[in-house]
Order: sequence, then C-alpha cells, then structure tokens
Amino acid sequence: MATHSGVGQMGFPSPRIAGVLVGRSREQDFLREELGAALSGYGRLVLLGGEAGIGKTTLARDLAHEAEALGASVLVGHCYDLTHTPPYGPWLELFESDQIGVRLRTPPAPLGGGGLTRVTDQAALFAEVRRFVAELSSFDPVFILLEDLHWADPASVDLLRYIGVYLSQWPAILVATYRLDELSRRHPFYQQLPALVREANGLRLDLKGLDADAFHALVSARYHLSVADQSRLVAYLERHAEGNPFFAVELLRALEEEGLLRRGNDRSSLGELARLVVPPLLRQVIDGRVARLGEETRQPLEIAAVIGQEIPLDLWGALVDLDDEALLAIVEHAVEAHLLEAERDGTRVRFVHALTREALYEGILPPRRRLWHCRVAEALAADAGAVPDAVALHFQQAGDPRAWEWLVKAGDRAQRVYAWLTASERLRAAVALLEGVEGQERMHRELVFRVAYLVRFSDPASSIAARDEVEQLAGRIGDSVLVAEVQHIRGIELCYSDRFRAGLAEMQKSLDVLEAMPLDAARASAAIRAWFTEAVSVTTPVDLAEDEPVVERLYAAGFDFRRCTHLWHNAAAGQPGAAAAIGERFVAALADVPGARGGVRAAAAFAHHGLGIAYAASGRPKEASLAWAKGREKFREIDHFALIAFSLLGELRDVALTYGAAEPTARRRLAAEAEAALGRAGGALRPGVSPRLAWLGCLVLDGRWDDADQILRDLPAPGNTYLRREVTDTIATLARYRGKPEIAWAHIGTLLPDGPGTEPGDIIHQEGLLLQRLAADICLDGGDLATARAWLEAHDRWLGWSESVLGRADGRVAWARWHQAAGDATRAGTLASDALALAAAPDQPFVRLSAHRLLGEIETAAQRHADAEAHLQASLELADECEAPFEHALTMLALAELCRAMGAHGRVLSILEEVRAVCVPLGAKPTLARVEALAGRSAARHPADTYPAGLTQREVDVLRLLAKHHTDKEIAEALFVGLRTVQTHVANILNKLGVENRREAAAEAVRLGLI
Repeated sequence: MATHSGVGQMGFPSPRIAGVLVGRSREQDFLREELGAALSGYGRLVLLGGEAGIGKTTLARDLAHEAEALGASVLVGHCYDLTHTPPYGPWLELFESDQIGVRLRTPPAPLGGGGLTRVTDQAALFAEVRRFVAELSSFDPVFILLEDLHWADPASVDLLRYIGVYLSQWPAILVATYRLDELSRRHPFYQQLPALVREANGLRLDLKGLDADAFHALVSARYHLSVADQSRLVAYLERHAEGNPFFAVELLRALEEEGLLRRGNDRSSLGELARLVVPPLLRQVIDGRVARLGEETRQPLEIAAVIGQEIPLDLWGALVDLDDEALLAIVEHAVEAHLLEAERDGTRVRFVHALTREALYEGILPPRRRLWHCRVAEALAADAGAVPDAVALHFQQAGDPRAWEWLVKAGDRAQRVYAWLTASERLRAAVALLEGVEGQERMHRELVFRVAYLVRFSDPASSIAARDEVEQLAGRIGDSVLVAEVQHIRGIELCYSDRFRAGLAEMQKSLDVLEAMPLDAARASAAIRAWFTEAVSVTTPVDLAEDEPVVERLYAAGFDFRRCTHLWHNAAAGQPGAAAAIGERFVAALADVPGARGGVRAAAAFAHHGLGIAYAASGRPKEASLAWAKGREKFREIDHFALIAFSLLGELRDVALTYGAAEPTARRRLAAEAEAALGRAGGALRPGVSPRLAWLGCLVLDGRWDDADQILRDLPAPGNTYLRREVTDTIATLARYRGKPEIAWAHIGTLLPDGPGTEPGDIIHQEGLLLQRLAADICLDGGDLATARAWLEAHDRWLGWSESVLGRADGRVAWARWHQAAGDATRAGTLASDALALAAAPDQPFVRLSAHRLLGEIETAAQRHADAEAHLQASLELADECEAPFEHALTMLALAELCRAMGAHGRVLSILEEVRAVCVPLGAKPTLARVEALAGRSAARHPADTYPAGLTQREVDVLRLLAKHHTDKEIAEALFVGLRTVQTHVANILNKLGVENRREAAAEAVRLGLI
C-alpha cells in the first residue's frame, strides 16, 4: 500500500485515542524532530522497537499522518506473522500500489507492482531502489514505513541497511518497527541492528510500558470519572495491562461492553470491578467481543485469521461461501468492534493488530485450522500469480503433502533473486517433508544437495552435515558415482571451514573414482552437474548437451571436470607447483572447445582462479593477475559474484599488497571491485557480513585503522575461510601494533592450534606464514627469543614443504630481526641484505622497505652514519611510494635514533613530533612508548613553543631550507622525509605565518630572526 499527497489518502485509521497519544510525549518529540529534519532535506533511519502491543504502530502511523498532512509521499510495507514472508516482502508491498505513476517515478523493475522478477544482480537492484527513493524525494519529501521487521527475510534487511546509509542525503525518513521479544540472536534483523544504527546514524527508540501517569492520562481523555473511580480504574489497568497500551485499551472496551464502565457527557460511571473476571489472556477479551457479534460471525473471522493479517475480500468470500452483502455486513460489524480495519482500495481488510489476529487464530481447534489452511492453500494455488511462499505455508499448516512442491517453488524464486539464505530455508523445509517418503528418494537427495550448496559460503559446517546425509542415502541405494560426487563437494566445504587437509583428501578420493569411470559413465553423471550449476548460477540456463565436448576433452586428458576445484584449494593450502602443473594441463584441455558454455562452464573459471593463487605463490605476479582476470571473466558469465570476490581478494592479498605494494591505486581498485562483487553476492553470505571487509587489508597499510575498526565492529564471523582471512589477519595485525598481544594470540591460536608445531596444509598457506611471522614479532616485542626462534623455524619448515617463493624474503627479514634482538648484528645485516636481494626479483617493495629500515638501525648501532642515512632514506621513499604512513613513522623513529647518535638532539624532538602525529590517532601504543623513551634519552630539548607563530622544530627546519630557495624535493632529501610530508609542512608554515607564498615566508623568517 502506498499513497501520495494529492493522489490519495492513507488507508489506515487514526491511531489516536480521543485525539491524544498518551505516555509517548518524549518519543513524539524525537520523531517530530526527525520528521522536521527530513522535510528540510536531512533524512534519517528510525528504528522503533518494543513488545507486541506497546504502541509502535500507533506512533509510526501517527507520524505518517503528520508527514502526509505536510505534503510528503507516504509508502508503507509490512511483514506478516504465520506466513512465510517472501524475499523482499515488505519492499514488494511498498511498491505494489497502482498509484505509483508518472509523477511518483517508475518503481524498481524487479519489485514493481508487487511482483518479484529475476534478480541477476543484487547490487543493481539495491541501486534501483536507491534511485527510486532519490527521484521520488526530488518532488516531495518521502515517508517510508516498514512494519514488523522481526518477520523480515534476510534480503529485506540487507536492502534496508543499504538504503539507510543514503537517507541523510534526501528529504526522506524511513521508520522501521519491530518486536524486541520476537528477535532471537540468529535473526538477521537482530544481527544487523547495531550496523543499521551505526552506518546510517540511525535513531533507535525502544518503547517501554506505560506508567501510572500515562494510564491516568488515558482514562482522563476517555471518561469523566470521579477522582476515586479514576484511581480505581487506573489501578485496575496497572495490575492487568502490565504497561501495555493495546491491552489497556482492550480491557477498557471489555469493561464498556460488560456495562461496568459507562461514558457520559458530563459524568462517566464505573461499576464494581470485582464483578468482572479479568481475562488472563488477550484471547479471552477478543473471544468475548466476537461472541457478542454472534456465532454466525465467529467462523468467518476465524477463517480470516487463517488467511493472514491482510485479507483479500474475494478470497475470503470464496472460502466462507458468502455473497458480497453478507460478507460486507460481517466486515462492518467487525470494524465497529475494533477487530478489523478496511483498506481504502475497497478490496482488502486487515486486522487492527497482529495480536488480534493471533488471539483469534489460537482459539481455533487444531483440526479445524488444518482444514481451513488446506482450503486457503488450494484457493491461492489456483491463481497463476500465486506467491509460492504463502501457498507453501498454508499447505504446511494443513499437513498436506503438496507443501514440499510449493516450498521448492518458493526456494527457486528466492534463489533467482539472489536471496540464497531464504532459498535454503524453504528447501530445508521441503527436505524435512520428503524424509522417508517412498518414491521421492532422488528428489530428497537433490534438495539436500541444493541446500548444502546454497549455504556453503555462509555456513559450511551445516553444509558438510547435509553432504553426509546425501552420501548415506546414496550409499544405501548403491549409487557409487553419487557418493563420489558428494564426497568431492564435501571436500570443498571442509576447505571453506579451514580444514584443507581433510577436504583435499576427500576430493582426491572422489576424483580417484570419477576419473577412473568410462566415458559413458562420465557423460551419465550430467544430472549432478545440473544440480551443481543451479547452485552456482541463478541466471544462466543449463544446457547439458553443451557439456559433451568438454566432458570428452577432459576425459581424454585424464580429468574429471571437478579437478578444477581440487587444484584451486591445493594451491591455496600450499602446493603451488603441483597445482600449476595440473591447472595448465586442465586449461589447455579446455582451450578452443566449441560450445564450452554448458553445465561445466565454471570448470575453466575455477582452474584459472587456482592458477592465480599458484602463480602468486611461485613468484609470478603478472601471470597470476592475468589468470585471475581470465577466471573472473568466466565467473561473470554465470553471475558467480562470490567467486569473483574471492578472486579479487586473492589478487589483492597475494599480489597487490606484496609485489604491487608500491602501486596503491591498484590495491584500492581491487578492494573497490571486491566490495562491489561481495555486495552483488550479499544474498549468499551470512547476514551482517559487510562487503566493506574487502577494504581491510588496504586500510591497515593506508593507516586508516579507525575505518577498519568500524568495519570490524559487530561484524559476524563471515562463515568461510576466504572471507575469514580478511578479518583474522586484520584483527591480529592491528592488535600487535596497538599493544594488545592477547587478542592477536587468540586468533593465531585458532588457526595454528599446536603453535610452532602446527603442520602445514590445513589453512591458507600464505595466511599461515603471515601469522607465524606475526607470532615471532610479538615474541620479540616481549623479549622471548626462544619462542620467536621456534616460530621462525616453523616458518622455514612451511616454506620448504610448499616450495613457495612468496614469503621467503619476509622470512629473511624476520630472521634478521631475531638476530638483531639476540645481539648478532653481523648475522642480522647479512640476512637483511639477503632479504633485499630476494625482494628485488620479483619486486616486493614492502619487504625492501622493512629490510632497508632494519639495515639503517644496524648501521646506526655500528656508528656507520652515512650508510645508515642511505638505508633510511631508501626506506622512507618506499614508505611514501607505498603510501604507508605507519611504516613511514617507524622509519622516522629509526631516523630519530640516528640523529641522536649523530648528536643532532634538536632534530630528534621534531622528528618524534612527526611520529607522534601519525601514531597517536592510530593508537599505536608500543611505538609511542618507544617515542617517549627516546625523547627522554635525548639530551637537547627545544620545545616547540619557543618558536614564534606556533611553529614546530621541524617546521623551522623546513622554513630555513625554504628560505635558501631549496625545492620541496631538496628539502625532503636533506631532512630524510617524504615529499608529501614536506608539502604538508610548507602549507602549515604559510598558514601559521599568515603569508601567501614561499617568498613572503622567507622574508618573514628573516624578520623573526630564524635565519
């Protein structure tokens, strides 16, 4: 239901009691303030929560009336209990009104008119909704009300989170109501509540029960009672309504209906309240009201309660077998009794409150409920445009075996719109209904298979359990091929759960069977490929005939098409050489195969993805990027956005942040593309997983640690290895930099449970190497050389096992630091020099940066100052190239040590000031502790406040060189700082001196006696 001011009036009645909303003045003030801001162009998301009957809808609809009166376009969408809310359910209702016409802009195509067409790109759909709201708000302010989101599907919540961020840009307010008591920890709305408030700067109002003052106001507004009677009635309400305004109003109506409470123009009267047996439940209040309408009305109302919260009159009339006049008479009586309210379009009615419907529904005997649910389902199913979720729900409630077919239709529909989690829920319900049904064994297996594949990214553990069930079923019927195929998929999901050794073993066992099959058997396994493709792609139809050339070509090469995923995970687990050898043969076998776009079209994409990982680990970054690009091109053909994101994240971690660290634009481009891909795959991921986690690796290097914190805050466990890596590596790294080693150890211990003794091959290999180096660094931070050595020996062991190139140069730097800490400067210098050589081919700028800094520290200790300056200058230049401010600060700290060794104590303090400027906002406490220790050891002190105009020591250094006509580059070289740092200092100097240019600054320096 949606209306527009000037086009139609809102369809819900006034929620005010005698023109007054009692006990909610504070909340009304907040809401009116937000409405006023929205009308002025500063919109907001408002989350209105509380228990059932607490007044959420009354408040929200009252605000909607005010918004409409002020000229806003008002759109309303609901979720409903006792029904399966379909994907995007409340948003569908939001856009279904015929009144959304030319002036109101065209609604998003997949959601227009209340339908739900194929969604090939979730991110594009979200952008369409954003476009619609933006265009609509360009004409008039917009008020959107989404009710009862505790019944919302995950996709609807994701869309709300997306739109919420943009509301501040528009004259638009979005109010979402929800029941606090209906939210479990697993509910997607519960999981996303913190992010909704934080990201959208949303206002969250959780309503509390009414107090005695509010009940006094309620009673005073409705009745003219004596002081004594008013006190008796208020005490009655306090005792029995328990602060719930809906219960209170219903109790007052019950008292009126019993004749114990009478209105009067001048005087109301209140009888003996003890005469009325107070209903312990709201249902008894509703029962009494329905009974007074007569038994001929009860059954139609109960059937309406079975239909749902909203009741189409044509469906209701057909089910109760009443003509229009008879049905309208019932509607009129029910409206007068405050049980129903009529929609303005004249085709529907709805219960005044979900609790009213629930009370009626619970009062129906279960056998009769089942019968009516069946009749509702059959009536709905006869409509060609039936919503399968609703039909399935009614058949389920009826215990009818037809339910599973409609659940599958609902699952198919949800999968087509990329709402994979909703699809898995529907299919899982169908699986339960087919359990043990004779003749449906194959369908049961297929559905279990599909459920498992749909949740492989969000919940691989449950996916593995489902595979076990399919394997057992296949074993009982002697289907060895299906057993092998299921084994293979289970192996993939074990890898998604950080159990690579077990996963690869499972895949290899299955491949031993599948690759030994004769060609005819390989062709015959096409059915499972259809399941596979349906689970991978939501948009591309499967043509099994197109598979034949691929199957034959791969068979001739000795491969089953599933070999591609084995080589991918084998490369990730640390066997790049073997994976590359197989991958190259696999890709060659698929080259130029005509029609290679059938059910196994994903095979080449997976193979290229695996080659990207293998090439990166083997020191072939250009080939790795090319392989990943080819893989993504093929993944795009089947809209496999999750794997596109995994590919981008792999290239980001293993190429852009290693070999390409000195090209910050490239890493940020990959992060942006990965974020977009994760956004498009959102319906397949765990609720609350932000696509912005793709930025975590960049944000650490870019010194934007607060931004990383914001992404990590309230982020649920991503649910699979390849996304978890982003979270673990970021948290552990920042924990070390911030002096919180216990947090880092918790994450390291989870993945390396046996400490340095953990064997390789069970997690992503490059991640394991990083965590080993991080563990060694933390040990060195604490002076534990023995344990640090054990971690570095494990690092060497893992490198030897995998023959990986990536990680060797880093390992040399780590060993050099260990020898430096152990007092062996000679050995430390040799290893650091080795690291420079290893990091030169292929180039690894970040390793060179660290090695130069370490050599600068070693040369400083040996009093070879010129050599130290050269290394530190090289490190600073690399830090600037990499745009890594924290690394720059660490090198500046080493430079301060050199200046102290050279006796330039004044420069020490100005350099330390720069380091503080970087590290204080980052919260890098260990580095700041080193800064203070060095400052304390420095003999010469030149406080910044001794210089005029608030200039700092470093700014004076820059100004003196500037006055001698040095260029920014020459100043940077003279002061061992980066070019950007000099440019910042020059801008600050001009600002502090109040001059326009360098010439005037030089003259001012002379006047102030600084030169």
